[in-house]
Amino acid sequence: MLCLLPLFFSIPTISADNSFPSTFHVTFQGHRSSSEPYPDGTIPTLWVRFLNGTDCFPETLRFTFSMEESPEGEYTAKFMLTFDDYYDEVSLPATVSNGRVYIDSTPTIFIVNPTSLIDGNTIQLYQTENLTLSGTVLMEGRPTTLINDYRVTSKVVRTFYEQDNSSEQILPAPYLFFDPRTGVLTHASVRLNDVLLNKLGVMFIVDGIYDLLDYSENLNFTLEGASPSIGVVILISVFVIVFILVVSISYKALKKKKREKRKTYSNKPLKIPFSSKYSVRCLYGL
Repeated sequence: MLCLLPLFFSIPTISADNSFPSTFHVTFQGHRSSSEPYPDGTIPTLWVRFLNGTDCFPETLRFTFSMEESPEGEYTAKFMLTFDDYYDEVSLPATVSNGRVYIDSTPTIFIVNPTSLIDGNTIQLYQTENLTLSGTVLMEGRPTTLINDYRVTSKVVRTFYEQDNSSEQILPAPYLFFDPRTGVLTHASVRLNDVLLNKLGVMFIVDGIYDLLDYSENLNFTLEGASPSIGVVILISVFVIVFILVVSISYKALKKKKREKRKTYSNKPLKIPFSSKYSVRCLYGL
């Protein structure tokens, strides 16, 4: 079930300068990309690296990105991150230009211009003084969500990092998925870098899959039902087999009951009109 927007929010509209509503939110839940234990038996976790060099290793985490436009046309971007006992959020002024949202002149990966989501097109997603995240638009995809097992129609972007300081190690770049109509992020995997994470003191989050958990109804994402799993198919097959067996047994029982009934009738003396041979043949043919 989708969360309702707070009552103090204004009625959302789509600005002429961008393709996303003036007020909306998206929430994601992240989990480890693999559930297989490590050789030492420890359970795989996510890796959260903070700007101060400390690390955390939660099993799951959740984050929410939201935008709000004031009556004066000023935007506020909000970001919330929570895992284990950790919780932090930030609310910052944002600027919107060419379908992108900027925090202190740095674009966030949570929104891209949907007109740039053309197969084969290369787009820039994130940039700092020494690190740039760009991506190539591949195709249309349907990543998983945590909303009743639905999938969400998206454009797939395979990203890659470029850096000025080649001595720094760059971890694998993420795959990002965006709604083709609004350009809002719908799914992510592998690694997250973003200006909003940096505002919370987080450098990156690594080795996760981030499924859509909740979103504003005014985003109008296209959700599609997932194909039945093997378990569902087996369950349906078992139901059909049981149904056929029940019908078959019932039919045989009914047929046996009719035969016994006919046998009972046949033991009774019958007054047969010998004047009609056709009648005799019909009675004994039952």
